Amino acid sequence: IMLVYACCYNQKVIKGDPELPKVNSIMSAPRKGLFDCFWHPPTCMQVTFCMPVVAAKNYYATDVCPFWPGCILTYCGVYSPFFCLTAVVRAIMTGLVQDALGVRTSFWYNLLLSCFCFPCDVGRESLEIDGELAVEIKCCCQVEYTSALVSEAEKVAEKLERQCGCWEGR
Repeated sequence: IMLVYACCYNQKVIKGDPELPKVNSIMSAPRKGLFDCFWHPPTCMQVTFCMPVVAAKNYYATDVCPFWPGCILTYCGVYSPFFCLTAVVRAIMTGLVQDALGVRTSFWYNLLLSCFCFPCDVGRESLEIDGELAVEIKCCCQVEYTSALVSEAEKVAEKLERQCGCWEGR
């Protein structure tokens, strides 16, 4: 079933019309919390049931790895007895994704998240990438593009809220 979903996702989201853009971050994207995906039901559901597909989208959008190799690598790693090796590979890959987003993290922090919070970390990454690309990926492979101006205004409001905790502009 996941293979069918991955094929559909690849056709409608990655290669869709228009094709999913790549991240081109000049400054770091606003960080999402590790459990923020719980407040975004489509992302939460996709990560819960099709995590390798979402991880592959993250790798694709940040030019870390093409979609299919990323999907197959994540699937084989997560659903195999070699999870420890998978956690190390994931820590390296997430470091590359975070570099593309302009965020500095350490290998050890990424490894810790890969070992104990793998799905939530993939969901957080997905939300950060979607925010950077000004897209919202909903269930059934629907991509909704938002205006770049609206997206930038939301990023500024989120940064203000995180810095002083006083901005209620949303």
